[in-house]
Formats: sequence, C-alpha cells, structure tokens
Amino acid sequence: METQNKIKIAIAGIGGIGGYIGGKLAHYYNNGDDVHISFICRGEHLKAIKENGLELISNNQPLICHPHLVSNNPSEIGNLEVLIICTKNFALKELLVSYAECITPHTVIITTQNTISGNETITPLLPKETTLLEGAIYIASNIISPGKINHVSGPSKLFFGTNGLDDVKGKFIAEILNKAGIDATFTTNINSVLWKKFMFVSPAAIVTALYKITIPAIIQNYEPRTLYTALISELMLLAKAKEIEIDKDTIANNCKLLENFAPTVKSSFQLDLEKNKRTEINFLIHYVIAESKKHGLPANNYKHALEEISEQYELHY
Repeated sequence: METQNKIKIAIAGIGGIGGYIGGKLAHYYNNGDDVHISFICRGEHLKAIKENGLELISNNQPLICHPHLVSNNPSEIGNLEVLIICTKNFALKELLVSYAECITPHTVIITTQNTISGNETITPLLPKETTLLEGAIYIASNIISPGKINHVSGPSKLFFGTNGLDDVKGKFIAEILNKAGIDATFTTNINSVLWKKFMFVSPAAIVTALYKITIPAIIQNYEPRTLYTALISELMLLAKAKEIEIDKDTIANNCKLLENFAPTVKSSFQLDLEKNKRTEINFLIHYVIAESKKHGLPANNYKHALEEISEQYELHY
C-alpha cells in the first residue's frame, strides 16, 4: 500500500455486514486524519445516514457512527486504497462496473460474500494489478430500519487473505480493522477458510428455509439436523474432489457452532425468501450442483432441496 497521509477506505453495501464493519470503522476513525471512511449505499438508507449517522447496535450497545462520506457517486468517492464489498453475491458485478473509476491498480478489494467462486467472478472485472483478498465473516447482523443496524450477540470474526502469498497490504489492513474493534485475521490459506464458512452457511440456509426455523433450531430437531449433516457431507466430497484442504471434523464443529447463535436468528437466505426478494440461490445451491456434476458427484440432497425450495417459494434470480 502506498505511503500517504490518508488511507481511503470505502464499504460498499451498508446492510447487516457492511453496517457492522463500516460502523465500527467510522466510529473509531471519525476524528482521525490517517483513515478516511466512506459508505457506499443508496435510497432511504443513504438519506438516514447522511442526516443522523449510522446507529449500530452491537451486543446491545448502541453506537452512533459518522463516516467521512456517504455517497453513491463514484466521482465524489474518488480513488480508493481499500474497497470492502459487503453486497449480496448477485450485486458484485454491477457494483464493480459502476464504481470502476474508484478502483486503481493500487486498490485492495476485500470481499465478504458467502461464496467459493468469488475469485473467478471478480478478477476479470478488475485492473490488472489490483489486489483481491477474498474474505468470509461469521456474524449475525441485519438492518432494522434505514440508518439502523443490529448486530445480535454471537460470533463476529472476519477472515480475509490469499492462497499461499504473504501480503504486506493484507496485514496492514487487518491492523486497521482490529484497532476499530473488528476481530479481523489475515490468512494465507483463504480457500480453506472460504470452504469452511460455505460448508456452514449453505446447508444452514437451505435447512432454515425448508423447515422455516431459526439457525440454532437446526440442531434441536431430528429431521433438520439430519438434512444439515447430509448437505455438509456432500460439500465435503466436493471439496475433496477439488483438492481443497478441509477439517475432517467439519460436521461436528458446524453443529457446535449452531448453538452459538441467538434463538431468534434466521439465515439471510431464509429472510430474503420470506420477503419475496432476490436471493443468492445461484451461489448457495446451483453452483454446488453444477460443480458436483463436473466431478461426477450426485449431490442428491442438494438437488432434492432445490426442488422443495422451488415448490415452497417464488424464486427471484
């Protein structure tokens, strides 16, 4: 990262994840001169934050967070040193195209999406020398109303990094995030991290949507728990076929992690389906089925789950 007096960081998508990351950064660096925080958002959310700041409730503690800039105008935002993308998967391409003038060969892009296909999706849209650090975050957080985010009690850990490449920029950004109270870790084994997160999120999304239950309720009921473990097993087979290093205790660890969520927490996929909104079904389910087919794996539980979800909900792609 270039040496300069001010590091410009933008958070794109001020929803549950972006509101947490952006809120923490804006609150901590509001009065400093070394880090400049911009929020990229739109509509009523943008208006509310401009007028009153972002209210972030984290573990029942309210913070009023004022970024240096709130905008959806690329020219106003200008060139960025760091762009943290917290939009849904399906909005990635549109975002990168819309804000292309803010991204230079010196920009570091950090992703937080629930995907294992981010690199192949994003890289073709970036300038040649731009640094992409894929990421994954464990958190339960959502928008309550325009300008107001609630991070409920539970895990909140951000991992981002490379595959085998030690990166000075990544380590430096991790320091910036940690100073702001964000539990962030730079890693040189991000593929395994992404798959670990995906093997929790994708099955949880499917089971909560099919059975219309909360995340911790998965482990408390026989049929949901059985399907959840069966879906993880199919993902473990796919990871092995793709030569991804995974933990042999993934099923047990995931089941234990379910217990850490508050009793009312739902998956974001489930919430989107309930609200009749566009979902990440292409990335959470269709991708798994397609990749399994490439490797000669049946993925029967994923196929059956897709059929049932299609019957229960009106899907928007």
